[in-house]
Amino acid sequence: MNKYANATCPVCGKTFTEKEDIVVCPDCGAPHHRECYQQIGHCALIENHRSGINWEPPASPDPEPENQPIKCPRCGADNPPDGIFCSNCGVRLGRQSETNAGNVPPPYAQQRSPFYGGNVPFYNDPYGGADPDAEMDGVKVRDLSQFIGGNAAYFLTNFSRMKQSGRPISFNFCAFFFGWKYLLYRKMYGLSFLVFLVSTLLGLPAAICLYEDLSVASGLMAGYSAGFESLLFVAQICSIVSTMLSMALCLFCNWLYYRHCIRKIQKIQSDTYVSTQEYATALAKKGRTNLFVIGFLMMIYVIFCMMMIPYLMV
Repeated sequence: MNKYANATCPVCGKTFTEKEDIVVCPDCGAPHHRECYQQIGHCALIENHRSGINWEPPASPDPEPENQPIKCPRCGADNPPDGIFCSNCGVRLGRQSETNAGNVPPPYAQQRSPFYGGNVPFYNDPYGGADPDAEMDGVKVRDLSQFIGGNAAYFLTNFSRMKQSGRPISFNFCAFFFGWKYLLYRKMYGLSFLVFLVSTLLGLPAAICLYEDLSVASGLMAGYSAGFESLLFVAQICSIVSTMLSMALCLFCNWLYYRHCIRKIQKIQSDTYVSTQEYATALAKKGRTNLFVIGFLMMIYVIFCMMMIPYLMV
């Protein structure tokens, strides 16, 4: 909160207090009260965006010589002399207090990951601990965060790790459990259809075996067909392949999503926009997630199950 001390909201003109909910413009960095920002629907200093003017914090009085604050090496915010982590961005400061060495770090501080063996930022940083103006394959981290939307910190952290290591492997357990439905949720429509088609083909032998088994049990068939044992073996092989497909999605989904984001954002950048707000709107519209299609699929599934109940009860 030190960065916004003595600053005023450009909408209502009131000075920010210590515990107020503040929203920061992703383009110029101007702070707003959350209610004020939601009231007008955009940054109050949108005119500065066209000229490239960024918001600057108000000048603070000169500190006492014997109590010099620590300036953050990343964001430039002033911190208390005994601070360990920056109160604004969470990066570790150069000077540390031995008496506070065991304190819990602030929300944006870095922790040791038990899964990857490296330092990762807390996931409430919308940029995943990266510089918003840094680039990944020609696309700014700020644009990636805007395109991804919810859970952007998780993806940006994994994107950075994969770029640094050069290995396209990370864990995405949602992709493992939900498969093509998760890809559809993330608007990866082409890959989602491909995985759906492969999963359906892999599940056909098991579905045929199940149908024949139920027919024999209910008396609709006198006995199993001659090729039932062979088909059952094929169904077991397909089940193993289906599990391997789910594991591959778990390991490579984040990398595939990264390539999807880069390709879509570069296509958006090729268009012409009259303002940065219009560009941000295009990122949010083309990216983010698709809850509507998931709800529609659930409705179709429920209707299908209700239609199949009379046949299963025969």
